[in-house]
Amino acid sequence: MPGPARPGRLSGMRRVPIIAAALLLAAGCAKPGTGPGGPGGSAEPTVDPGRPEWGTFAVTVTGVRPGPDARTALVDVEVATGREGCSREPKIDRYTEEDGRVYASVVQEVVVKGCPSKAPGVATLTAPAPLGERMLVLNEEAWTPAGAQYRKCDKELGCDPPADHCDSTWVRAAVRGLDVSRHSQGSVEACDGTWLVMTVPDDPVACGAGGRPGCTPRTTIRRYFMRFAEGHGWTTVSGSTGPGCGQVASVEPAFPTRLCVDLPAPG
Repeated sequence: MPGPARPGRLSGMRRVPIIAAALLLAAGCAKPGTGPGGPGGSAEPTVDPGRPEWGTFAVTVTGVRPGPDARTALVDVEVATGREGCSREPKIDRYTEEDGRVYASVVQEVVVKGCPSKAPGVATLTAPAPLGERMLVLNEEAWTPAGAQYRKCDKELGCDPPADHCDSTWVRAAVRGLDVSRHSQGSVEACDGTWLVMTVPDDPVACGAGGRPGCTPRTTIRRYFMRFAEGHGWTTVSGSTGPGCGQVASVEPAFPTRLCVDLPAPG
């Protein structure tokens, strides 16, 4: 009589078809184009065109108004649009309060590369308590209450600019508006609150902050003649690289030449 079957031998014989079946099952479950046999042999999954990719993006805030009650503010924004279903309504995110200020992000969910146009939109900010005279910092830009609307605070001047127009805060803002390097700083030569004379280098670090071998800086220093205008700050009337008042008198006869007539050439 034949002896009993050896368990070890039997399990070894059955393992081959089990492994083969597992391989066939894995091949049947793989997505087309995701395995070594797919296009290009890439193991990366392909994006399903029927399932758009959504992203959350900060929107541009264009204005802020008091809302229908003391706890709300209406935030005017520029939203992505242009195709039906390519975006969702703008909303307030990451709301916090600190040091008497309200901080929040204004965002919109958008199909990535799916909205070709921009349009006006509104997001509603709702606070747990009345907003009162508190400043709103939205997407890192400050807005302060100003009657029937909120006024955007200047990044350089802040929300309450100094009353003295000759203050360094106003001067820095004036330099920022010139076509010069961001490293340039103004040196005030004369200022009476309405008229300003200062020199500004085009680029004080033309060869880098620490200099570069073989680089010889040739920085032009210009004299700027400016006038203060309410609502606009300092605006340029004329410029010169020579001594004295240059051509400012012919451009603006009202400019007081006493502020510049004895000045040497800048530089």
